Amino acid sequence: MATTSTSYDAILKDFYEGPVREHIENKVTILKLTEKSKRSWNGRQVRFPLHLSRNEGVGARAESANLPTAGSQGYVNSDIEAKFLYGRITLTGPVMAASRGDKGAFAAALKQEVSGMRRDLRNDLNRQVWGVPILAGAGAGATGVMAQINLSASSATQTMTSNPGTRYLKNNMKVVIGNPTNTTTLSSVSDPNAVTAVNFSATQVTLSASITTLTNDFVVRGESIANSSYGNEITGLSYMVHDSENVDLQTVDVSANTEFKAHREENGGVDRDLSLELMQVAIDACDEKGGEEPSLIMGHQSMRREYINLLTSDVRYAPEQLKGGFQTLTYAGGTTPIPIQFDKHAPYGKLYFIRLEDIKQYVMKDWGWADDDGAILSRVNNQDSWEAFMCWYGNMGLERRNTHAVIEDLNHGNLLF
Repeated sequence: MATTSTSYDAILKDFYEGPVREHIENKVTILKLTEKSKRSWNGRQVRFPLHLSRNEGVGARAESANLPTAGSQGYVNSDIEAKFLYGRITLTGPVMAASRGDKGAFAAALKQEVSGMRRDLRNDLNRQVWGVPILAGAGAGATGVMAQINLSASSATQTMTSNPGTRYLKNNMKVVIGNPTNTTTLSSVSDPNAVTAVNFSATQVTLSASITTLTNDFVVRGESIANSSYGNEITGLSYMVHDSENVDLQTVDVSANTEFKAHREENGGVDRDLSLELMQVAIDACDEKGGEEPSLIMGHQSMRREYINLLTSDVRYAPEQLKGGFQTLTYAGGTTPIPIQFDKHAPYGKLYFIRLEDIKQYVMKDWGWADDDGAILSRVNNQDSWEAFMCWYGNMGLERRNTHAVIEDLNHGNLLF
């Protein structure tokens, strides 16, 4: 019996949907270690109250004096908006024809495409979990920034700022470059260019065509302004674990609700060595401000080398195993030893102290093939090919923010890539 497109759909669903979802959830550290929220969605948003102030109607009084003025607990509504992530594959007509009548051959043909998409989704989502923070000026609060132009130039070769440099840019990636005007659009957008070469040490990329850029232009992934990641990626830890009053988070006015801030230890942009004292200050700040110690310390892999230089008898450095099998170092600066995890997509020169219990995944639709019309595979217009895509709707968010801290402006040694 010939294998129909319906049979192909079944193979995609039965053989690949579950493994792709499990691979992403198991390999992206923060997704593995945080829980999926059970809160319900109202349209494209999740809304829940944040407890940001306490009842101050308490106190001691003299005999026969008036009682303290009655008060109440203070709450502010928090809204988390869904973001939409996609992974797409294409199979040519000849590949489909060659496997017709043989489900095993079709599954084998799919394996390379789906495995590659799974790996690419994992890497991109892991990068998004961290994010590149734009916390002041035009574009404040925007997600999706991959790099930033260092100096204006009219050339196919463009130089990026040193941090994040070119670490997120890859060959063949389509990018849009322009000036931010607000959190959702770019102005002065150049035509989309494909990245043809990346020079990590020189923080330069070569594009498929010469373009004119301005200093501090953003580089975002996409084919056009309407089809780009700018403002459309999930909220990353770099935004969540910060004390900026310039950017509202989860629709909460941070300048008016200062309890909804993380603790930040910075040094005015001047890098300094990591120290045990700085680490202890961050842990104590979480405890003093939020009433809880962090449950995980995270940073870029370069920070592991800096941390190892600090190892003393007061620091436990035997490997510890986290949920999901992650091997970690630990720091004995809290009530219990705190695991330390390192990640290639974490920002340079920063160390994060986070309480995993207060970070949630808000999932409207979990990873799965798009089949709302009853079919997974569909023909590509004007091409002898078929395509399918997986999608995920949701976002990351915080239940509490003052139980987290970050140390910034840290020396981070030689970067390997």
